[in-house]
Amino acid sequence: MIGSRLSSWWLRGALRQRLAVVLALVLLPPVTLSVYLAWDAYDEHTRRAQLSVKQFALLAATYERKSFEDTRSALQRVIRETPLDAPDYVCEEVFSRALENTPEFAGLGFFSPTGGRICGREMSMSDASGRSWFADVRRYRGFTISDYTFVPDSNDPVIVVAHAVYDDEGRFRGVLAASLRLHWLSSFLRQAQLPAEGVAFLLDSRGRVLAGSDLSMDDTDAALARWNAEAERAGSSPFSETVDADLRERIVARGSADFEAVGSDGVPRFYSSVALPHGDVSLLFGVPKASALGWVEKDMITRLVSLAVIWLTAVAAAWLAIQRLVIHWTSDLRAMSQAYGRGDYSVSRDFTQAPAELRQLGDTLEVMALRIQSREAELRDSLAQKDLLLREIHHRVKNNLQIVTSLLNIHGKSVTETSARSALDEVKLRVRALTLVHRYLYESDDLQLVDLNSFVSELGQAVLASSGDDRIRIAFQCDIPDLPILSDRAVPIALLVTEAITNALKHAFPDGRAGHIGLSFAIRDDGTGRLILTDDGIGFDVEAAREGLGVHLMHAFAKQIGGVLSIKGSDGTRIVMDVPIASLVGGAGRGQDDEGDGAEPGALPEAAE
Repeated sequence: MIGSRLSSWWLRGALRQRLAVVLALVLLPPVTLSVYLAWDAYDEHTRRAQLSVKQFALLAATYERKSFEDTRSALQRVIRETPLDAPDYVCEEVFSRALENTPEFAGLGFFSPTGGRICGREMSMSDASGRSWFADVRRYRGFTISDYTFVPDSNDPVIVVAHAVYDDEGRFRGVLAASLRLHWLSSFLRQAQLPAEGVAFLLDSRGRVLAGSDLSMDDTDAALARWNAEAERAGSSPFSETVDADLRERIVARGSADFEAVGSDGVPRFYSSVALPHGDVSLLFGVPKASALGWVEKDMITRLVSLAVIWLTAVAAAWLAIQRLVIHWTSDLRAMSQAYGRGDYSVSRDFTQAPAELRQLGDTLEVMALRIQSREAELRDSLAQKDLLLREIHHRVKNNLQIVTSLLNIHGKSVTETSARSALDEVKLRVRALTLVHRYLYESDDLQLVDLNSFVSELGQAVLASSGDDRIRIAFQCDIPDLPILSDRAVPIALLVTEAITNALKHAFPDGRAGHIGLSFAIRDDGTGRLILTDDGIGFDVEAAREGLGVHLMHAFAKQIGGVLSIKGSDGTRIVMDVPIASLVGGAGRGQDDEGDGAEPGALPEAAE
């Protein structure tokens, strides 16, 4: 399909368009190669930038790892200095000295193998058996780091670092735990001397921030506590807004990941995460993409713009050359042919300076115009005679239909059975509708078109006037736009409107009750027209009447012109027909509107059995 369209465009395209396309295709391979090389260089610099981010993340992770190793050494030193069976005051003295010598510690506590506190300093936690870090130490008999947490009697967040304690015989005797102030972790991030535009986060297993390079805090952790509290209330955190769900799960699950994402501040960055040992702690580092690839992107854009300028310049030069040498004369030829197509054969151009081929073509066009002018005069005379004959045919058909109506009237006077007389009356109404169509045709200036407004309005009034029942007090309102429709579409519409109004007069207003019948037509935005006939009568059961002759005829008439009919019988009757406007006025719709039953437009449908 696409190949055939391109072939059709190429065959119908202008000469300068074809030449421009040929030149563009000739230049396409070198331009494509240059674009590929530029993109390959950009991709290589991108990989190098991502590697640099990874190296900075490893550097920051090294500093954080060193801080945790120093903390582990400090706990081991306290374990060595504290006798396991020493009194509480000795334990507290050792812990006090440790807190003075290790300012990152907020408190120390020694817990039994079951989790009960044996002694402590600045740590009011009495039982650690329910803490995850205590369970990890008991399970692995080593050193571990907790998640972001709070200790009793303190509003500042901490993390707990814990170390297993053994006696000389290697038996597990308990856990030494220290609460670590978080702003010390941020100080180690600053010591790593990361790029000023970079951001770094130290995260626990739930994605909460333990430290950050862009956090401004004093010697307390209140700022970090407020930051995480606000993030939890909002249902997100700087970390969760930085990466999507799958990468977030990999990072929190202690997996390493290198990726590119848009940060919570809207800045695209390269990110790298590194998992730290001793606990579910990860370090995430990011650098803005603009600072990492700023000059590389500018260089690539410069290359691409230069290639585009060269390419467009060559195409423009070919375009101007063909305009000067060829298109100037072909435009004159086109103007002549367009004028001849409009029927103006007086137009002429001077081709004395044109190439011989184009000059011969201009002379040929002038000779052809003279012959066409003579032939059109002959055709106009022939067409006028045919129009006269066709108008006479419509006049005679109308007269014959009037004779048929008169014969039906004469025959109806001798019919005494009510149902037979009613059937004859319906036939007369349909014949009168056909008579009206043919009268409009021979009276109209255009034998192919009928004005929908005047035609349907008069038809509705005629059906009401022919009801023959003076007791029926029915108001008829018609809202139809001035729309010329094809004559072969007017017949099904006339029969449908006649059938609908007749049914309303017969069934909608029993016992001489007053009522209203409305008929309207509107053109919709989707290219369809909607014909609506309504009455405020008693309504009817649509399902029960679906197999009746009247409903069958209305559906058949709608189908003949490509329309879709719907009927509602509650709270009065509402008949709606949607039909393509192109089917009524001519155009694309005419070739597909008769697919339903194969009937010719204007032909009567077969009667329902």
